[in-house]
Amino acid sequence: MRKTYAYNSIFIGFLLALVVYVSTESAVLGILTLLGVSIGGFVLIRALENAMYRGADKAADAITKKIQEKRNGGSDN
Repeated sequence: MRKTYAYNSIFIGFLLALVVYVSTESAVLGILTLLGVSIGGFVLIRALENAMYRGADKAADAITKKIQEKRNGGSDN
C-alpha cells in the first residue's frame, strides 16, 4: 500500500478553521472552513499523488523497455 500525505489536509483544515473562528468569532464559518479545506485538500492531494504515481509507473515501464531492447540486440538507429 502506498503512503499518502492526504490526511495532513485534516490537520491543516483544523488549523485554518481555528484561525477563522478566532478572527470572525463565528462557529459556522469555522466548521465550514474545516469541512471545505479538509475534504477539498484530501481530494486534491490524492489526485496529485495518483497522477505522480501513474507518471512514475510509465517512466519505469519506458526504462525497462529500453533496457530490454538494449539486451536483445540494440535499437534500429
